[in-house]
Parts: sequence; structure tokens; C-alpha cells
Amino acid sequence: MSLAVLLGTLGAGVGLAAGLAFSVRLSGVLSSPLAATLVNFLVGGVLMAALWTLGLDGARPTQPPPGWMLTGGLLGAAYVTLSLVGAARLGVGVSTVAVTLGQLLGALVIPALGWLGQTRQLPSASGLISAALLAAAVALLASERQKVAARPAAGLPDGQTG
Repeated sequence: MSLAVLLGTLGAGVGLAAGLAFSVRLSGVLSSPLAATLVNFLVGGVLMAALWTLGLDGARPTQPPPGWMLTGGLLGAAYVTLSLVGAARLGVGVSTVAVTLGQLLGALVIPALGWLGQTRQLPSASGLISAALLAAAVALLASERQKVAARPAAGLPDGQTG
């Protein structure tokens, strides 16, 4: 395994958490998670169009893809919206770890069932153990978040949050 690729992937994960924190703030300013998601996709779309126009990936499609492949865009919009709503209610930490658990579960189930053109492959013991540990992390973080939310804010009378 290439260390550079692993570090890049970890960096992408940090970027997801940071992007989610930015999106929570944007959602608050726009008063809508859907509006924040739309802005994120518009900004990202403009950036991707510019990079593609500049030929940074060296590829140009020769024909349009099959329509079913565009489902990824629908799932991407759903991911951003659901992550944003979750982060606003649960916090960025809990939401990010829960999304990671969902990604891991998907990575175990999709090949196990041979969905989406994947070669059938049963989950490994290490994959199942990783999912269990991540589920425990979600439970611990959510429990901590719930305890913190139940405490009165420092210096304020009970029931007031500032």
C-alpha cells in the first residue's frame, strides 16, 4: 500500500469533516440545509468544470455515460444533505463517524451481494471487526454528545442556552 495514497485518503476524510463544519455554518446563514447543499454543488460544479476544461485529468469523454451511472450525483446530493442535517443535530464529530460507519457497511454489503457490478466477495473478519469498532465509536460519541447537551450551559440558569 502506498503511504502517499493512504495519507491523501486520510486528508480527504479530514476535508469531509471540515467541509461538513463549513456546510453547517452555511446552512445556518441560509436557513436551509437544502440551500446549503445547492450552493455546495454549484461551487463544486464550477470548480470541476474549470478543472476539466483545463484538461487537468487528461481525459475527455467520447460518449455520454449510461443514465443509471448518473445516480451517483443523486446519492451525492442526498449524502451532503443528510450529513448536514445530522451534523447540525448531532455535531460534526458524531455525524462524521456515523457517515464513515455507513461507508464501511456499504463497502462490506455491496460486494457481498455483488451489487453495482462488484465481484461477489464476502466480508472479511477484519472488515466485520472494523465495523463493530466503528459502531462502538458512534455509540460512545453520541452518548457523550447527549450528556453534554443535557448539561446546563456554564454560568447560565437551568434551561437557558444563551
